[in-house]
Amino acid sequence: MELLHNHIFLLILVTLLGTGLGKIKLGSFSLGSSGIIFVALVFGHFNYTLPGDFQTLGLVLFIYSIGLQAGPGFFRSFGGSGIKLTLGALATLLSGFCTALLVSLFYGFNAETAAGLFSGALTSTPGLAVAVEMAGENIAPAAYGLTYFFGVTGVIIFIQLLPKILSISIADEEQALQQEIRDSHQPISIQHIELTNPNIFNKQVGEIGLSSIATVIITRLLRVGATEPILVGKETVLREGDHLRLAGRREDLEKMQLFLGQPIEQEIEFERALEKKTILVSRKGMSGISIGQLNCYEVFNVRLTRVTRNGIDLPATASLRLHIGDIIHAIGDSKALENLTKIFGNDVKDVFSINLMPIFVGIFLGFLIGKIPLYIPFGGTFYLGTTGGVLAAGIILSNLYKTGPFIWEIPATANKFLRDLGLILFLATVGTKTGATILSTIQLQGLDLFIAGCVVTSVPLIVSLLVCKYFLRIPFLRILGVITGAMTSTPGLAAATDLSTTHFASSAYATVYPLALISMILLTKLLVLLLP
Repeated sequence: MELLHNHIFLLILVTLLGTGLGKIKLGSFSLGSSGIIFVALVFGHFNYTLPGDFQTLGLVLFIYSIGLQAGPGFFRSFGGSGIKLTLGALATLLSGFCTALLVSLFYGFNAETAAGLFSGALTSTPGLAVAVEMAGENIAPAAYGLTYFFGVTGVIIFIQLLPKILSISIADEEQALQQEIRDSHQPISIQHIELTNPNIFNKQVGEIGLSSIATVIITRLLRVGATEPILVGKETVLREGDHLRLAGRREDLEKMQLFLGQPIEQEIEFERALEKKTILVSRKGMSGISIGQLNCYEVFNVRLTRVTRNGIDLPATASLRLHIGDIIHAIGDSKALENLTKIFGNDVKDVFSINLMPIFVGIFLGFLIGKIPLYIPFGGTFYLGTTGGVLAAGIILSNLYKTGPFIWEIPATANKFLRDLGLILFLATVGTKTGATILSTIQLQGLDLFIAGCVVTSVPLIVSLLVCKYFLRIPFLRILGVITGAMTSTPGLAAATDLSTTHFASSAYATVYPLALISMILLTKLLVLLLP
């Protein structure tokens, strides 16, 4: 068919058929985006191929979007409450790497086969991207395809059987974790206090050092005998008997009672003179600016009480830096709020607009980073290459957030589009190129690869469970998230969600997922370097 030799038409056809195949579900199992590579293998077998430039372009778009998405979470996962989850994910990944290495040595697999085996058994498309770049495009995708099926189904079966094997009550686990959340993650609350501490009478708010005691904001003040409250700023003088309205976490508000005075039931409300308003930060020039720099109270007579970011309320402290998409909660005169709205933007369309220049600059820098020679003692000189360089650029720039006129972060919808487009180009091209040799690969190593894939999938699951449950003492529902996140298994997460509709598994999944994406890329590179 002549149309099949048109590269654009072939790409679209492979994408349509592969996406349709990926959406077919058998229980919790589906191929997802990997359906594209299976369709592409069929076309490749009949000598319909796509040009290599499609593959390179897809690779850099895909890996760069991963760097942008995973960068901030990658560093945060090493601190705070996420450290246990991170260690559990590392146990999964490292045990999978060691198993893949040992199995490959046992069967005599070369580097290309081992890399495809490792990425397929752990269902990692970024790992496949590295395998193709470093080891070639003939065998790795075929090994990936042969081991991917059990990589997906094995995780689903393991997740579904775990509660029965361990005799765990999902309801009891949910109740215990909900209590833990209530104790440690309190929402922003409001407290009214009458000022009774004589040590701070007639002092300015900025002089009493509230921030050294707890993270709270005094938003309103009602003088003795007054009927209309006033907004509170650093220069506001506190007087005996003042009624204060504080915003903060419940635990912090309790500390403030000891410092300021006794709680009262009275609600301090504004009359018509002042209004409440939520403002969307959409102007690019506002990103990265701290609330303290804005000096909203002194300049506009407007008080910022809190900032909502990704559905989470944050106290509007002076050091908090604004991001595009933040929602500002403000109180002030209607005219003042109108002026402040113009400064923040408050335009939903701007929030989702995309500037292509930072994307291209970031990818360009990634290519340059990939060419920088790096020296390892006793290991010689090596290069990060295209995938490593572009990934490093994405991680670094996403953590910088803004440099001069460039805002490196892009909206989540845009990032997903960039990632999906890159993945389609990469999988379709690699699949058509591999199709010509896949039958010979199956005939020579098919059974060995399938057995090896089952082993490389199963061992990390068991090791991760043992480490998380008995060594790290992670609650069961979070273990499910750690396992599926480390395996980057969306179908596995869906199986965990079937067990419990709470967010505990998905939040653990989100915590370790950035680490898993990046670690799979690095470990696949290492596997290729260690094997002939």
